[in-house]
Amino acid sequence: MSVSALTIVRGRKTHLLNQWKGWQQSEQKPDRWIIVGMDQDVEPPERAGSIKVITSRVDGDGKSLPLARARNHAAKLCDSKTMVFLDVDCIPAPAMLSHLVSAVADEDRLWMGHPRYLPKNAAAADWSMQDLQSSAVKHPLQPELTSAQRLASTEYEKFWSLCFAVRKQTFTRIGGFNESFAGYGGEDTDFAFAARSAEVPFGFVGATAYHQHHSVCKPPLNHFDAMVRNAIQFRRRWNVWPMESWLNAFADMRLIHFDPTAETIEVLAHPTKQQIANATKTNPAGF
Repeated sequence: MSVSALTIVRGRKTHLLNQWKGWQQSEQKPDRWIIVGMDQDVEPPERAGSIKVITSRVDGDGKSLPLARARNHAAKLCDSKTMVFLDVDCIPAPAMLSHLVSAVADEDRLWMGHPRYLPKNAAAADWSMQDLQSSAVKHPLQPELTSAQRLASTEYEKFWSLCFAVRKQTFTRIGGFNESFAGYGGEDTDFAFAARSAEVPFGFVGATAYHQHHSVCKPPLNHFDAMVRNAIQFRRRWNVWPMESWLNAFADMRLIHFDPTAETIEVLAHPTKQQIANATKTNPAGF
């Protein structure tokens, strides 16, 4: 079964190069690596081996990252039956792709991989897979799985687009990512809820992707406007609030008035540069 790896990117040149190094060490190579730049042209890493590299770009409104549009564009460029979406921050473990491909071939599900998080400098210039394996930590909200283990789940709210695999025809059945979600926040969960609505089963597979370090804002004040806007849209679409822990954190900071029983959010203030700086974390994944 043919398989393509799909990656969207803005900036993150070193991270993209490290992902390329990971593909070179993969036990199974993708037939194509489709890279879509957001508001930028993509200069692909050095082309070598059997992987065909395809690059393209999409442009946003100049304010918010066109995450949903970029993923959908990558899917349109894909002519493989199996699609593996891998965030630019992720380095595939050698067995990651083969585990995801096997899972998709065996059962038509939306399969999420197993991201593990790297500390600062773990993916420096001379990193090895052994280094990554020994230093990576799991996310506390995700299930702990062995390498080839699979776990069927109805917890669609735990889906993240960092690392997932799906048949292309199933992606079309879901409807792709909703492009009316602009910027960070909610578009992942909306896609998962759309999969649930389309009766596409969900599951986790222990296909490891090593998430490269970058600083994060906790709560994500740097995405405040997009998160509030997307949360309201999500509520109108699914009648539940996404990202409640973050919305409660914004409320605790008196930036918003958030009532989980209400239909909208009242913005009281916007975060200051100092508040954003104070919320920035440098430990893996910010947890």
